[in-house]
Amino acid sequence: MAGTSSRVAVERSRFHLAYSGSALDPPFDSRPALGDTMRNQLRFGILGAARIAPKALIEPARSIDSVAVTRVAARDQSRAEAFAAEHDIGGVSVDYAALIAADDVDVVYNPLPMSLHAEWTIAALRAGKHVLCEKSLAANTGEAEEMVRVAAETRQILGEAVHYRYHPLFDRVLALIAAGVIGDLERVVAIFNIEIGQPDIRWDYDTAGGSLMDLGCYSVQWARTIAGEEPVVTSAAAEVGPPDVDASIWAELAFPSGATGRIESSMVQPDPEISLTITGTKGEIVVANPLAPQNGNVVTVRTEAGETSGPIDAGVTYDHMLRAFVDHVIHGSPFVTMGDDSINNMAAMDAIYTAAGLSLRGRGSKFA
Repeated sequence: MAGTSSRVAVERSRFHLAYSGSALDPPFDSRPALGDTMRNQLRFGILGAARIAPKALIEPARSIDSVAVTRVAARDQSRAEAFAAEHDIGGVSVDYAALIAADDVDVVYNPLPMSLHAEWTIAALRAGKHVLCEKSLAANTGEAEEMVRVAAETRQILGEAVHYRYHPLFDRVLALIAAGVIGDLERVVAIFNIEIGQPDIRWDYDTAGGSLMDLGCYSVQWARTIAGEEPVVTSAAAEVGPPDVDASIWAELAFPSGATGRIESSMVQPDPEISLTITGTKGEIVVANPLAPQNGNVVTVRTEAGETSGPIDAGVTYDHMLRAFVDHVIHGSPFVTMGDDSINNMAAMDAIYTAAGLSLRGRGSKFA
């Protein structure tokens, strides 16, 4: 383990779960006009036959009349054909470049390994396509900045698929904090620990793997969003698996307001924990499973007045996210995980890697 960091004694709520706008955003009136066909239906193409695609896009699209999934491409065309047949997708492209150039694709969904996010997202934007890119947006901050810059230059929309952020549970937590229910914010502890077996691309440095990239990106964003500020990383430590790949990582954060934070992520914890503990001067909020509330969640609020605890049942995170993205493309309504937010999350992650003594992902990238 590189470095040490004392654990904070906080009450944590455990939940077992199998993990399966910006200054650079173009203003709505400068976005490209949508043709009549596009106004009726946004046509999505998928880069890669990824495991996340059915849950994040294909299934939610079935309940949205204005969305169609029209095409898929994969490194192996036979795999793309099998994926298309399984999920009733009409078009199969011979490769990623052909999908990006296809006339029946308005939006490219990019769930490729994070090492390929910048290359193919930028190619899609330059081809005149909007892009919904899986998290983490890029392998490093330099890549994220270039992706956002190209989106602004081409007047295309680039969103990061951070699904939890669009669920009413997280809005409820933010509303409780804004209302002063727990007083002034003092500390945020954000934890995402699950066991991920090997081999898996998340254990591969060359594909921008690591627990922080796949799991801790959520922990970092939970802390940043709750604080409403950008953090300074005061310390970090990592348990390293393969060279430069964090099997587990911990970091202490300081925010300009004086609040502090701690983020944790691990791919080697046999007992999963996905939790968020928010402490204020007048109480605390504990959230069990802020990631995918549809699989079960509990929100507990403790103040001097007493304690309330219970679930927030409000549908599937992926459904909320896709509807928000489509509404943003068509109507210009808010989509918050894009632009500066994506860049700042990546910058905090890079700072954690640096503080933990690990190399940034995307070594050799022309944007790094």
